[in-house]
Amino acid sequence: MNLFETIFNPESLSRTAILYEQRRISYAELREETLAVAAVLSELGVARGERVALLLNDSPEFVACFVAICSSGAIAVPINMALQLDEQRAILNNCTASVAIAEAHLCKPLLADGPDTLSHLEQVVVVSREEEEFTTEELREGGDEEAKALKIWSFEELMSRAKVTAARMSTLPVTKAQGSLPKTAFVKPGENQPAFILYTSGSTGEPKGAVHRQSDIFYTNETYCREVLRLRDGNRVFSSSRLPFAYGLGNSFTFPLLNGCTTILCREKPTAEVIARVFANYKPTIFFAVPVIYRLLLDHHKDPKATPSLVSSSLRLCVSAGEAL
Repeated sequence: MNLFETIFNPESLSRTAILYEQRRISYAELREETLAVAAVLSELGVARGERVALLLNDSPEFVACFVAICSSGAIAVPINMALQLDEQRAILNNCTASVAIAEAHLCKPLLADGPDTLSHLEQVVVVSREEEEFTTEELREGGDEEAKALKIWSFEELMSRAKVTAARMSTLPVTKAQGSLPKTAFVKPGENQPAFILYTSGSTGEPKGAVHRQSDIFYTNETYCREVLRLRDGNRVFSSSRLPFAYGLGNSFTFPLLNGCTTILCREKPTAEVIARVFANYKPTIFFAVPVIYRLLLDHHKDPKATPSLVSSSLRLCVSAGEAL
């Protein structure tokens, strides 16, 4: 099965895929973003089996990049944004990623020593947010001559050019009457082909890269998601655990999107105040967290001065994992 083709089917396109920072992103819009990312990967020369690191906060960009990477036959490597710089560099070297797609605020410190610390990295695509002031030119100007050999790209500029190419990949109108969508450049991967690598927490030594196959994505959906969660039309899913974790990746990405539901994404650190605000603004129906988060939410709920108040009336299911609750 192909991840792109499974997520973006004629029945899902009119639905809401992502709620994010006051934006409502439909499956149709996310599909076009994903096609554009695929065109970017092609322009960068990313080959099948090549590792592409993702140093991104939970965001639509993370989702579009992950789907495009896996569906094109490359291997996605999400990296925990909360790790120390030397830990992030160690993962980049260990997985031998030649391309990284990273948040702008992380790039300057991450690339400070250039090739001296990142021996395999050849290209970096910088995702800039509105609140960030510096540009990719500043990154290109810094460092020694060897460091300048590292190719630095603007995600926004690449996407703007790629959307012209993506439009050529999807030129036919999409209607339910067609029964199918326009063909894309994606091919059906082998079920045992590597799709992504998740790194362990390192609690028993150095973090280790666990390689997940293409079929693993669909197996967890067919089992735990459909047999336990039993997602319904209109479900809105929110996870306090981030996308680079196996727990967060299933919760916030594969489970809702493989079933035509809505995921709620949040870049901010999941404090009790942030979660209470998400509950108030987006009214999730399923919430995933770990015990420490539930304790924080209880403390927040008991505090008469805490704002916003914790309103959980929209929830039909809460899930805990990671340790005893």
